[in-house]
Amino acid sequence: MEFSSKLLEKAVHEMAQLPGIGKRTALRLVLHLLKQPKEHTQFLTSALQAAREDVQFCSSCHNISDFSTCEICVNPARNHQLICVVEDIRDVMAIENTRQFKGIYHVLGGKISPIEGVGPAQLNITTLVEKVKQGGVQELIFALSSTMARNCSGR
Repeated sequence: MEFSSKLLEKAVHEMAQLPGIGKRTALRLVLHLLKQPKEHTQFLTSALQAAREDVQFCSSCHNISDFSTCEICVNPARNHQLICVVEDIRDVMAIENTRQFKGIYHVLGGKISPIEGVGPAQLNITTLVEKVKQGGVQELIFALSSTMARNCSGR
């Protein structure tokens, strides 16, 4: 792709680093942003910068939070004896959108994948074990994907 501006080329390159965004989509997004009033782009960059600097991971469940402990974990109306174990923060969002689950969560932060070098030590398993050992947990629900990592021989 030929660019008439090095600044445009750099912006497209950086936008294309996002998951699911190819060069053509990145170009369309950057050109859209350039057509917007400057303050709209400033609002976007400011929101992204604030999220990057200020968003935290909950010390209890590893969900994304504005505070050291997320709103779900501190909510006394939630059933703290019921823990839903999920792979990813997006899973918490999907389940919360149903408004059906009244327990709390534990985000593993991925799944074991020897091919990608992800083992139990890279996941948030230790804190889950500690929660169960402390007592008070009556039920664990494992809401994990059924995909299996393939071994190196391709079987």
